[in-house]
Amino acid sequence: MKIALISVFLDDGYEHILDDKFMEDVICQEDHHYHRTAHSLKMRNHEPVVFYISVEKELKKFTHKYGHTIIRVPAKRIPFFHEPIVYSPKLIKELENHFDLSLIFSYYVMYKVPDMFDYIIRKLKGKMPIIGRWSGGKHQWLFPIRKRIKKNSLENCNQIICAGKDEINVLKNIFDIPDSKIEFLINPHNLELFKNRDRIDACKKLQISPVKKYFLYVGRLVKNKGIEELLEVFNEIKSEYPNMNLILIGDGLLKEEILKFIEKNNLNDRIELKGRLSHDIICYYYNACSILFHIGTSGGLPNIVVEGVASGIPVIASENNANRDFVNQDLKTGIIIDAGDKIGLKNAIKEIIEIPDNFSGEVPKIIKELSFERYGEKLEILFKKCLKE
Repeated sequence: MKIALISVFLDDGYEHILDDKFMEDVICQEDHHYHRTAHSLKMRNHEPVVFYISVEKELKKFTHKYGHTIIRVPAKRIPFFHEPIVYSPKLIKELENHFDLSLIFSYYVMYKVPDMFDYIIRKLKGKMPIIGRWSGGKHQWLFPIRKRIKKNSLENCNQIICAGKDEINVLKNIFDIPDSKIEFLINPHNLELFKNRDRIDACKKLQISPVKKYFLYVGRLVKNKGIEELLEVFNEIKSEYPNMNLILIGDGLLKEEILKFIEKNNLNDRIELKGRLSHDIICYYYNACSILFHIGTSGGLPNIVVEGVASGIPVIASENNANRDFVNQDLKTGIIIDAGDKIGLKNAIKEIIEIPDNFSGEVPKIIKELSFERYGEKLEILFKKCLKE
């Protein structure tokens, strides 16, 4: 079966155009859940293709490190108030002519105007089975007319995959989506990499001091990830925790601002920028560090949160319906705070550092079942159900 896996984010939300070099050096090497899904489907002998929409004018194919095809397809962007209208006739043509089924990855991309999720579903309705991979977000931010459009789009999906139980309640109670259309399914993870290890051994592997303690951020260095708040809070509490350093793994346009902040506040010996790293290395940082931060405003369940929980590092994450299922004090996996709440962030850090036994939870059973093979099997069952409808 030929299956299209579609990102609805223009240039995938990077603050960088998806030119050929960026596609080859970054997109083809990263481990985003689009590519984990594609890897799972290839293991079931399907032909997945991942689509990225871009302002780049040339439709072009690339090969991901897992072996599946990526297609960068041109999209048109029309400025409209605070949010642009984005659409791509070339994407629709590719999907209609070459694919058996479309799996669309989305959350509330636009809060005021229709987004690519709505556009694709409107264009493909009745032409092929459509599955929405829904990550949710803040439905309260949607304009009333926007909520009606989103409800219509969700209703026109054959099935909706959702990774958060609270977000499933939103689908049912806010958008009136029936149970029969919703599948609870979490992204697959390589649990041979992301697991509990001895901290001293992890520090030795990374050649970092086991005497020091470390805070950890993993992800893009861009706005809305909570990086600015994390830096400010770290600067405020640095004297309280003189043996604690902050490690940032990732790259992005915010890097220059971070470097200026480090220089201005004399934090050269306290904040370390590691750049992009492979998962073979990142997995050891989860074991070596004391707290993992994911405190931005984005919706959905980030791979980083699941990887951290699977590795046994306490997580401070921002409030959204999916994060709450895996990061909470009942599971002893971490603390949820509101995005942008620096006082809440400071208090959460203090609590985890001063009462570590309250955050030494076991890996939840559901995470232990997140193998690539099992994920592919579940998707295949879902696809067959859609094709029969």
